[in-house]
Amino acid sequence: MKTNEGADTRTRLLDQARVVYLEGGVAHFSLREVARRVGVSAAAVYRHFDSKEALLGAVCEEGFRTFSSYLFRALSEKTPMARLRVAGDCYIRFALENPHDYRVIFMSTAGDLGGRRKPAASGKETSPSFQFLVDRVRECMDTHALERGDATEVAATVWAHVHGLSSLRLSGHLSSVGDDAAFARFFRASTDRLLRGFAP
Repeated sequence: MKTNEGADTRTRLLDQARVVYLEGGVAHFSLREVARRVGVSAAAVYRHFDSKEALLGAVCEEGFRTFSSYLFRALSEKTPMARLRVAGDCYIRFALENPHDYRVIFMSTAGDLGGRRKPAASGKETSPSFQFLVDRVRECMDTHALERGDATEVAATVWAHVHGLSSLRLSGHLSSVGDDAAFARFFRASTDRLLRGFAP
């Protein structure tokens, strides 16, 4: 029972940490406030996390794990191009279904606390999720579905495109497109236009 209670408390701490961080950023993030919202003592938080950086890092790690589980769904597709397109679909689905996690790991500085570095066009420092995109682009190039070139640079362009659309949607700037289903169709059409620009 104690183990289950401990796991439940940890989950609630992570959930509230997301909210507190998004409300005020790192400058106003405190373990005491997270503890207050969960209904435990500040000392109880330290039984799960050593510091506020450790708590935020765990929030990001959890977000990236969920994000990766979405991306991996694309691997069931039969062709490289289908896998690349569906990876884009999975990206926006994650953003729409997990907006708090998306904002923390992709629209704030907290993402770096999770031990994941943001994509770099040089390819020297990349996250596993960005490497997943590079691999999808490279296999499209290998099968001539995309023009041969620097897979990392093309992946960075694709990532910038899908991230830009996702961020604009979550910040309310593309509300005129319609509901989430309409936006997903708009997103796919826009991404397909981008990919056609890289066709042989």
